[in-house]
Amino acid sequence: MAEVLPFRGIRFNPRHVPDLNDVMTPPYDVIGPEMQEQLYRRSPYNIVRLDYGKILPGDDEVENRYTRAGRLLHQWLAIGVLTQERECSIYYTEQDYAGEFREPTTRKGFLAAVRLEDPESGLYLPHERTLAGPKADRLRLMQACRANLSPIFGLYDDPTFRVLRDVEIVPLTSGPLLTVRMEDGSVTRLWRISDPGLMRAVSAGLSANSFVIADGHHRYETALTYRDLRRAESPGFTGREPWNYVLMYLTNLSAPGLTVFPTHRAVFGLEGFRLGEFLERAGRYFQVEEHSGPLDGLMGRMKELRGRAHALGLVAPGDDRLRLLVLRDEAVMKELLEGRMASVLRTLDVTVLHSLVLEHLLGVDQRAQEEQRNLSYIKGHDELVRVVREEPGIQLGFLLNPTRVEEVKAVAQAGERMPQKSTFFFPKQVTGLVINPLFDETEICRL
Repeated sequence: MAEVLPFRGIRFNPRHVPDLNDVMTPPYDVIGPEMQEQLYRRSPYNIVRLDYGKILPGDDEVENRYTRAGRLLHQWLAIGVLTQERECSIYYTEQDYAGEFREPTTRKGFLAAVRLEDPESGLYLPHERTLAGPKADRLRLMQACRANLSPIFGLYDDPTFRVLRDVEIVPLTSGPLLTVRMEDGSVTRLWRISDPGLMRAVSAGLSANSFVIADGHHRYETALTYRDLRRAESPGFTGREPWNYVLMYLTNLSAPGLTVFPTHRAVFGLEGFRLGEFLERAGRYFQVEEHSGPLDGLMGRMKELRGRAHALGLVAPGDDRLRLLVLRDEAVMKELLEGRMASVLRTLDVTVLHSLVLEHLLGVDQRAQEEQRNLSYIKGHDELVRVVREEPGIQLGFLLNPTRVEEVKAVAQAGERMPQKSTFFFPKQVTGLVINPLFDETEICRL
């Protein structure tokens, strides 16, 4: 069984930070240089200074973004900008946002300390590949701060909604501790659950599950590495030290408020690339449809085909036409990948793109994909079109339909992993709601 526990969270003190919107951020991996600068200007206490600080001229092994983050965290605790809860708590959240078709949607979940388990335990099911660079970055940050600054995003499966049933009483009996609105339009409310009986019920219900990692694969693997390093330094460890646990947000896989958006791809740096030759080769495997109207027309056609056929949108620089590549026969994926890849992966749109198009037709092998030598990832279909048509060096852009939630579950349960950036669960979790301390003097909470 998994182990889900309350913890004594660290939160921003509203006496020092009257507007909590000024100090919250999205996860570090969606923050670009321009947003980072904006967040720095917003408040001297914005958590971006901890979670994704600036690289400054003259940085070295002694003074750098990581050591600054570690100092700031403890300074903010010392002056009361951040305070640690006295009570052990599990945190309940509700996020209101516009769903895939702009319909009002609410996602409900919990923030808790969850025991780290090795991959072979089967309790935590990743669904995406990871990259070495982000893991090295996050490890240095954990070592400097000794804290989980942002949560792993996990999914549990509770078709009967048993876990939520009792907890939903909480918002009806008390107002939230905080409410924050993010740039993506989402509104997050947070409550603290400290009643021992209710915490035991939530912990028991969640601990009966295995968890699919929706977002935060790099941070989960980093937390495992950090745990192992701390164990090596502590030969008398008991397994109850705080670094044996990680901060995780858990939401119900069966709930309607779960939305997955795609991450699109831009291709560059291909030697001798010619669009006409590529389209001729692609025509052997795909029906190629041309769309001369607005992008919304192409996206509507892709939505029509979602779950019925493998469809990839295609954008090329210097060409006002949009194209749709519709796979003629799924058998080609079996022929191409049998013996190399499980069937649960072969039938994904993202695999059609990465294996058939990028690797087989364009010659971008898996290692080059992982190292992003010829590939960049773009959020939003409008942004992909802009990048392809305006930024120099981009040769092609590919639009994807969202990976379906049932596909994520099937891949994870089969023990397989999709290509990186196959899913974009929306909205992202807010960084700054609560921090999980991993200080040596911190004791884990017991139920």
